Amino acid sequence: MSHHRSSTPRLLWRARLRLAGLSLLVMGTLLYAAGFAMGRLLLQTQETAIRRELQSLAGTLHDSLKPALPPEARPSGALAAVLPGLCLAGKPCIPPTDLIHRHAISASDPDRYKLRVFNHHGVLIANSPGALPVRQKPGLLGWALTGERAGERWGTYAIHLHHSHGPGELIWGYLQISSSLEHLDAEANRLWWLGHGVFLLAMVGVAVASWWLAGLAMAPLLEAYRRQEQFSADVAHELRTPLANLLAVVEAERSTADPSTSNMQVTSLDRVLAQGRRLQQLIADLLLLASLERSSPQGLKEVCDLTEIVMDVVEEFSEVAAAAQVSLKAEHLSPCARVLGVESELSRLVINLLSNAIHYTPADGVVDVRLDKQGREVVLAISDSGPGIPVDQQARIFDRFTRLDAARSRQQGGTGLGLAIAQAIARHHGGAITVRSAAGQGAVFMVRLSAGH
Repeated sequence: MSHHRSSTPRLLWRARLRLAGLSLLVMGTLLYAAGFAMGRLLLQTQETAIRRELQSLAGTLHDSLKPALPPEARPSGALAAVLPGLCLAGKPCIPPTDLIHRHAISASDPDRYKLRVFNHHGVLIANSPGALPVRQKPGLLGWALTGERAGERWGTYAIHLHHSHGPGELIWGYLQISSSLEHLDAEANRLWWLGHGVFLLAMVGVAVASWWLAGLAMAPLLEAYRRQEQFSADVAHELRTPLANLLAVVEAERSTADPSTSNMQVTSLDRVLAQGRRLQQLIADLLLLASLERSSPQGLKEVCDLTEIVMDVVEEFSEVAAAAQVSLKAEHLSPCARVLGVESELSRLVINLLSNAIHYTPADGVVDVRLDKQGREVVLAISDSGPGIPVDQQARIFDRFTRLDAARSRQQGGTGLGLAIAQAIARHHGGAITVRSAAGQGAVFMVRLSAGH
């Protein structure tokens, strides 16, 4: 599995991760919405059952009390006889001592329901024993939800009370009947925790399935990339031997040619040699890239002194910089910057970045090399005073065969693989390369590697 991951380009793995993440987001949203809707539907069904129960009970009480209501809606003995078990307003609450076969006695049970009776002006005249919750206004009829404090809610249903004294159906007052929603809220709380627990478990399963399905979807693309990569490596490998033989023949012809008699022939042979060596370098770069994108055993890596590597490369390029009339500075190098890696690859990394900086720095410009140790990281920074890199092109400079100045690169023999190789080496060592630049302000390439012991 480690070999598979290390040989797979990071871009494709990031694409798989994005695909799996998008699938997880969509499935999670749909699953959560469906669960939330089902939970709300279940709670609304139970709430509707409570409302219908209170509505039915209120209608039954109204029909039972209508013939027996006293002429006036006020606290009185006659009202106490009609509504046993309720407390009259302004009078002490005396529980009934005998069994009265009325609907009111069961409805006025304070353990199940709370009753309140108002006159037609909204003045309280009787209520169930004990403290009542926050109440619905008497003039507001029908169903309502009320609450007194956090965690306690009541469902209340209010109707008009009529009496049969006098002509017509006169409004005698209002009746409110309330039932505690404590059991419903407790059920909602249990449903919330249970639903989110099941949702989290389901999301774990969906995440695994999304990653697996994304892998299946990416498999053809990964296979095509591996075949293309293998094809490039095979072609480059097969071209090395015939190209070397061809260059050997051309060099032999060039060495035997007489410049005084065949000047045109010598010029042609020189051009063939130059292009052949350029092609040879291109093949070598392609093979190096292919080897870097394959996994390498950790045993091949060792602790390397990056400071010494940088100093050697700077010394090697001092004559190149002088020939290009570029000032090469390396005054800020950490005395001890060790990393775990392959010395030849790290040297190639510094060579490519430094060569690129000198290449794009005009005459009388400056290239500055810095090496610092920041905590557990070693940071190599190479800055130049060249034309800079436009922001919209900074994402492309690490692509293969990318040249911002194609004519100049070809004239000086560039292959367009230098920065791609540098990035591959940095990633091969667990690091990364970033660039900071703006048009006309030069560029700074920073390499971050984990410090070795």
